Amino acid sequence: MAVSTTFGYNVSEDRIWISCAAWPQRVWITRRLARAMVQAVVGVLESAEAPAADARPAAERAAAAHDASLNQPQPGEQGRALQMGREAANAPALQHAVLCTQFALEAAGAQHDLVFHTPAGQRRLRLSGTGLHRWVHALHMVLRGTDWADWPAAPDWLTRSYLPPALQSLLTLPPGGPGLDDEADEGDAPRPGD
Repeated sequence: MAVSTTFGYNVSEDRIWISCAAWPQRVWITRRLARAMVQAVVGVLESAEAPAADARPAAERAAAAHDASLNQPQPGEQGRALQMGREAANAPALQHAVLCTQFALEAAGAQHDLVFHTPAGQRRLRLSGTGLHRWVHALHMVLRGTDWADWPAAPDWLTRSYLPPALQSLLTLPPGGPGLDDEADEGDAPRPGD
């Protein structure tokens, strides 16, 4: 079953919000917890067990798996794995969001459970390895839009652009030029699918 989450950054709260269709409300993520989440997911992805014949360093294996997760559709998958959009800063769904007070990443066989502890109870996501790569990539895309200057450097495989060079140059705007998505409809932020 596909799991879809949506992320966004709220400037006035200086927090990230996460929503999932299976959850009763959105979850606020603070800067401290977002850092812990990224570090935990990167650690799991870089420590993934390699086949006996694969002697590449862990970061190189993680980079190859990340590239494949973002660029190769999974069997039966339709549509795009990641979608971009925008939402009003005062969206009604944010009025009822609950604060995540603790995060855990649990192994469940070939799956990974992301557990968000809130005063209203646990919120869980179960993702495959591909889904986890897509999820952390989408989260990182949102984190780039924050002004969290004290953020530790993410690994190269998470920060690199996966667009072909010709498209990258098209998306590079001159200083002071118009922003991307100036006329985007009021939709959701990145959605990683599993």
